[in-house]
Amino acid sequence: MVKTGIWPALLLLTSAALAAESPVDPGRERLESYLENLDTLTADFSQEVINRDRELVESASGRVALRKPGRFRWDYLTPFERVIVADGERVWLYEADLEQVTIRRLDAGLGETPAALLTGNAEILERFEFLGSAQDGDLLWVNLGPRSAEADFDSIRLGFRGDTLVRLELQDRLGQTTQLSFAGQVTGIPLADEFFRFDPPEGVDVISETEF
Repeated sequence: MVKTGIWPALLLLTSAALAAESPVDPGRERLESYLENLDTLTADFSQEVINRDRELVESASGRVALRKPGRFRWDYLTPFERVIVADGERVWLYEADLEQVTIRRLDAGLGETPAALLTGNAEILERFEFLGSAQDGDLLWVNLGPRSAEADFDSIRLGFRGDTLVRLELQDRLGQTTQLSFAGQVTGIPLADEFFRFDPPEGVDVISETEF
């Protein structure tokens, strides 16, 4: 007489064995290793914004610096001067052409964003859904999506050449894509706390969205 209960048990054991033998996705390994080993980063960047009709609507370039945890500085040099700085607690957004600085809490606007991803440890990936990876020429593309339904973006793609992050693409809910290319990356150099603070120029309007 055959005991019917043995079949579900065998199926579970078989599934577990197959899962144990399944190779880890190389893109996930690359991203986890990158985030685990990254402490500081400086690089030049160029940025293009493409609308849903695949038309170029904005291009810019500048310099970026990152330091874990939660510190970053994006200096946009062309076509307009803009600075985005975070010190781990607050974010300053300076727009020179508007003569305006906006200050907000870091945790109010970071959430599941590329800034949160690049200045967090491997555990930050728990906020994102891994959507697989694919090799395209000399780039390994890693695809992520938001776990939160309230996120402002649909997907993030990170392009690695070897162990170096050279491309990042963000698609928002409106079908607009922001493409970032990085060059001249330097990692592991000391970056002082003062570098991630911003003193508003004299005479500009300062808008603080919360008290600190």
